[in-house]
Amino acid sequence: MADALTLLLRKFIDDFKKYSSLPEKEYSKLMGRDSSTALRNHLLAGMKQVYANEEVHDLLVGAIDLVNRIRMEGFIRAREQHGEKCIDEILVRCEKLCNMKYISNIEQGEEVVVGFDEEVETLLDQLTGNTSTKQLLVISIAGMAGLGKTTLARKLYNDPLVEYIFDIRAWTCVSQVYLVKDLLLGILSTFIHDITDEVYNMYDTQLGEKLYRLLKGRKYLVVLDDIWDSKAWNDLKMYFPDDKTGSRILFTSRDIDISSHVQAARPTHVLRFRNEVESWDLFLRKTFRTGICPFSLEAFGRVITTKCDGFPLAIVIASGLLKNNLSNDWWGQIAEKLNLFMVSNPDQYMDSLALSYNDLPPHLRPCFLFFGSFPEDYEVPVTKLILLWIAQGFIDQSGSKTMEDVAEDFLMALINRGLLMTSKKRADGRIKACCIHDLLRDVCLRKAEEEKFPLLSYKYALVPASSTAILSGLCYPCELGNTLQKGRLIGRPLHYERYKTVRVLDMEYVPMSVFHSDLVHLSDLRYLAIQAYDGTPPASISNLFNLQTLIISSKKNIVLPKTIWNMVNLRHLSIRSGENLIEEPNFVQVAKNVDSPNLLPSLQTLCQVSPQSCQYVSSRAPNLRKLGFCGSLISSLGDLEFPNVSSLQHLQKLKLLNIIPYPEATRSCNPVLFPEDIRKLTLSNTGMHWEEMWTFSLLPNLEILKLKLHACAGEMWETDDAEFPRLKVLKMHYLDIKYWVSSRDNFPRLQRLVVHRCSKLKSIPLDLGRILTLEVIEVRGCRTSAHNSAIEIQKEQENEGNFFLKVHAKPELEFQ
Repeated sequence: MADALTLLLRKFIDDFKKYSSLPEKEYSKLMGRDSSTALRNHLLAGMKQVYANEEVHDLLVGAIDLVNRIRMEGFIRAREQHGEKCIDEILVRCEKLCNMKYISNIEQGEEVVVGFDEEVETLLDQLTGNTSTKQLLVISIAGMAGLGKTTLARKLYNDPLVEYIFDIRAWTCVSQVYLVKDLLLGILSTFIHDITDEVYNMYDTQLGEKLYRLLKGRKYLVVLDDIWDSKAWNDLKMYFPDDKTGSRILFTSRDIDISSHVQAARPTHVLRFRNEVESWDLFLRKTFRTGICPFSLEAFGRVITTKCDGFPLAIVIASGLLKNNLSNDWWGQIAEKLNLFMVSNPDQYMDSLALSYNDLPPHLRPCFLFFGSFPEDYEVPVTKLILLWIAQGFIDQSGSKTMEDVAEDFLMALINRGLLMTSKKRADGRIKACCIHDLLRDVCLRKAEEEKFPLLSYKYALVPASSTAILSGLCYPCELGNTLQKGRLIGRPLHYERYKTVRVLDMEYVPMSVFHSDLVHLSDLRYLAIQAYDGTPPASISNLFNLQTLIISSKKNIVLPKTIWNMVNLRHLSIRSGENLIEEPNFVQVAKNVDSPNLLPSLQTLCQVSPQSCQYVSSRAPNLRKLGFCGSLISSLGDLEFPNVSSLQHLQKLKLLNIIPYPEATRSCNPVLFPEDIRKLTLSNTGMHWEEMWTFSLLPNLEILKLKLHACAGEMWETDDAEFPRLKVLKMHYLDIKYWVSSRDNFPRLQRLVVHRCSKLKSIPLDLGRILTLEVIEVRGCRTSAHNSAIEIQKEQENEGNFFLKVHAKPELEFQ
């Protein structure tokens, strides 16, 4: 909806500017020919109908009323009587609408690339042009930090034509300090979604050979982002075959001369500073979701962009200072004190970039500085980041909001200010991973040193997997991780006195043999993540009475000791794989007061546990928000069954992974067994008959439904009269469905449809394209007819004037 509203509003403002300055006769003549008005009003009215949220509805109705009033008065008369105030009021309303999470967290899909139209056209021709050579070409983009090299490369990488032409696309970030193994794994993980332990444990040469075989004979594009010197290219180039298929290597670098060292086929594309027009365009796109500046703020905005002197990063940061406060006073203050002198040496404008840090409220400063803990170009998973912020004591509970909710608000505030960048998104549009620009990371490091702010200093732990192989994993504290791994935890005591004050021990990517019993002496731990062949913790785990987050990756099924129920501060207990048991506490039933033994009032996450060991989970962990069962979930009669969780009033996410297939199609359970507030449901290997899906339509707040490997059985899904009233995201993975009969009425608020590897599916229902809220259809790895049907949906919608729906449809290659 946000994109649709933006386009409609831009057209209306253009009309206002064009028509309000015309003579009355000419104005009437042109307005009589304006056939698009009815279409735009129809779309606005449709939006109003599908959004029941009262605040959204009121804002939308107010904006429509203002638009209609101006049209009735006439643009010329409206401008004479009201000036630009009425337009500014519409703009403010629409900014609020576009920024509301209820509407959509999905930002515009296209990268904001301003001022490089010619470069984009030239580079696209070199990447995809039919007249280009079929030999493997190396193409380079260079320029100083902050000019938009990565943004331009990402724009090209995600271009629909590039996506269509290349069989394989891969992206990896090189950085100044790198390991060849990590670069190879980074490339492989782009198109192999599940990297096995066998692949991870390969030597560099084995990984390189595997990559070579996968690329052999295929047309591929590999992006090497942020190369500092030619050594990285020399380490990798032997693994890129040249089979005259038109494959391309695209890299970005700060070194303009590096292309001569890597034998680039074309001169380096050197990025420049933006001119005045381009700077203003970029400023509008980054500051306003509508891309339109209110008339009352335009003069201030022009002064600010002039002082940014054409430097894109400065413009982005300036927009972050302004976008959440549209008052004349604030914009005037920034216009007065923003004094940037952008030159080629980053040291000369570091103080200018630090202005955004100085403007941060006190509660956001430690959260921002914390990014100095991670290596350059590292993509930080948002879930991990939030838990680390909480462990470090940066977050306090606020009213009815949990600390996790508050932390997410802090994250969005930093992103909206332009201090952090979104690198990955979830299916529902929420941010999955984020990163920080190299220059802003330098600000973090400098300010942390000035203010004596303690950073965790995550580093890559180098650990021998065998006599010759080397593994790497991001770890903190690095020296402790290496000690635990190398010692194999057998017969070598840990000198834990050195680490008594450590709050975070993150060894999720550094394997060891067992859960080291000496770890329970680190009594100040708040966050503990380990990877072990046998991850079963000792009963003394309860000594970690301050622990808030426990993450265990294990090769074997683990048994959590009954003492786990005594860890009253535990908020997140996540096991990454397997069917895992929790021992029964001493008391089978518990009283419903916080001081009762065996009650975890703070526990919000419990993942990958056997349903057989969680029969009383509702009474022992009453505030769970995320729960995942893994085990036998089908009764002997073929019914879906799991512990009754209906009393978990705060539960929002439920994952049901069945491990014992049933020989026939199974039946669903009674919907009353689910909490009313359940918003995300994932089913895997449940083998449920498609006719049973109507039961999930009775869940009133369900927003995300994921149907994974053999979640449903049968060739046809007819949704009939079932309506999923609030469903926003539907994902279907590895299902045997062949026919799908459905209409827009079944999914009135669907925003994203994802269909992956449903190899028998013949087509996507045509009527789904008419859902007013639908933003994305993604079809991958299905038969050609299914992909073509998705393309037809997009064409039909474009013919009807709907250019807001984005379709990504392409068969995927199988990799052996």
